[in-house]
Amino acid sequence: MFKFSPLSLLALFFVVFQADAAEYAFITNQLDNSVSIIDVERQTVLKNLIVSGKPAGVAVNSKHYQAYISTPEGGGFTVIDIQKLQVSNKIPGRGASLGIAVDAHGERVFLADWYENTVDVYSAETFQKIQTIHVGRSPSGMAVSPDNKWLYVANRMDDSLSQIDLSHYRLRNTTKTGLHPFGIVVSSDGSRIYTANVESDDVTVLQPDHLKRIKHIAVGDRPYAVALALKDKRLFVTNQDDNTVSVIDTDTLTEIKRIEVGEKPEGISTAGNDRHVYVANWMDGTVSVIDAEKLQVINTIITGEGSRAFGQFVMP
Repeated sequence: MFKFSPLSLLALFFVVFQADAAEYAFITNQLDNSVSIIDVERQTVLKNLIVSGKPAGVAVNSKHYQAYISTPEGGGFTVIDIQKLQVSNKIPGRGASLGIAVDAHGERVFLADWYENTVDVYSAETFQKIQTIHVGRSPSGMAVSPDNKWLYVANRMDDSLSQIDLSHYRLRNTTKTGLHPFGIVVSSDGSRIYTANVESDDVTVLQPDHLKRIKHIAVGDRPYAVALALKDKRLFVTNQDDNTVSVIDTDTLTEIKRIEVGEKPEGISTAGNDRHVYVANWMDGTVSVIDAEKLQVINTIITGEGSRAFGQFVMP
């Protein structure tokens, strides 16, 4: 019988630990039907996967080691096995899926249908549909509260935000935001919701109780998506037509800087270190990496044509 030496056991543990600790960013390249997988530590592309259906939205499920990719052309979503870094399943849908999210426990997948004005709920174990929830027109960005009680949905064509009770799959409240809200993020304590409003060039800040609006913050031209960093002290907003990212101080709720990135920035997400912010640039086919403390771009990664990455695309 073969016996491992203490040194070989330590080496084996290190390899397993490294595999489990790997952090990836999944960038949807909508125009070339692919997903670029970035090694976050090395800030390089490891692999490009073919994903048909004009991939757009991304959600990462750390519990099941899966990434979900919405495919608007044909509906539904594609499942990527994070451990194998390959496509493992394709779940059919009805209309044009866009926004996609995972609940706080990794048990459910939420898929927004742009034309059907619904959110479909799927089991993350079986991928069977659990429920269909009717929301506002053209649902896009979605985010789940940290306590797993609420799902927030941006209804772009209704200029509104919906709050869904996840215990009963019921619409609890809907309130007006700025014009054409798209990307959403919720603070880590659940006390604030931020929406990027494409047509009014601002960000709406809301509280979960009765979806009370706190403030509208002016940013750049056609803000698309939002991400938080540095323990929620900084909010980063992609401005599509400015080729910039606005930085907002969340204590004062004021814009403190605009950072130049690639052309037509869209998706934005923060790495696990809470410091590096990744920005997908549609026209350049690149990802800009921003240092949230220095407030500057520290790297540009070539990805694919039409890099969009709408949603939480970095493995938390």
